[in-house]
Amino acid sequence: MRSARVAAGLAFAIGACLARPVQAQTAGQPNLIFTIAGGVLTGGDLWSLPRQLVYSEQTGSGNVWDTAALGRKLHSGFLATLTATYFWTPHVALTAEAGFFGLENESSCAPVGAFNPTPFNNNQNAQACSGAQGANLPGNAEGLLAGLTYRVTTRGVQPYLRAEIGAASLSSSFVETAGQALVNDTTVSTVYFLADENHKELTWMASLGAGLMLPLGPGYQLRFEARDIIISLPRPSGPATDTGRIANVGALPDPPIGTRIVHVPSFTIGLDVVLEQRRGHRY
Repeated sequence: MRSARVAAGLAFAIGACLARPVQAQTAGQPNLIFTIAGGVLTGGDLWSLPRQLVYSEQTGSGNVWDTAALGRKLHSGFLATLTATYFWTPHVALTAEAGFFGLENESSCAPVGAFNPTPFNNNQNAQACSGAQGANLPGNAEGLLAGLTYRVTTRGVQPYLRAEIGAASLSSSFVETAGQALVNDTTVSTVYFLADENHKELTWMASLGAGLMLPLGPGYQLRFEARDIIISLPRPSGPATDTGRIANVGALPDPPIGTRIVHVPSFTIGLDVVLEQRRGHRY
């Protein structure tokens, strides 16, 4: 009887010792994370061209030209990303990201002086410039980026820094500026102030970000991040100057094309799905 009591006491003591570390176990360390995020992008000026000649008409004394000031600026837009993060050390991770970046933009057009009156085509340059002024244009970029993430703490609330670089595909031109004009009751004409027949489709982009990962429960985290998205976008480096070809052959006004590095600040909120965790320590 006494031996049974001793055995029961030993079993209780062992069970208590085993149970105590479980209660004192630290939280797991997220190692492999898949993130779905969305957010907003800010806008800003992209380029301006103070003087561009626009063909008006041909008279007995020669070709007549109008002059327009043109420009482009980025609107506020939205972004959506899918990100995979793998921490191969407690603090440093490899990151791969695919994202859609809405770089919607707005064109501007204003006459320098006044457009020449051309009643025979219903003043089409004036009409087209009015239509191009403030026109909203698509300009999305689809990017693939890779880089490194450094987190300050490995459990609980986790502040982190992230740097990435990669390539992006541009869906439309950031240079072409045009407007439509009603020439008569049945004819609508498109007037090109600037053309971009071979617009750039691939470019590079980078991202610098800082954020917080907050645990929601087993297997999930909430993520807040502020980013500076850096992207190289095409712009006209000067006006289209081949006026003889434009007037006599009807060619489109193709300007010389350069690039501009643009900083686009953004803010995102994401949901982390933790696919792998390192077990917490017991003490």
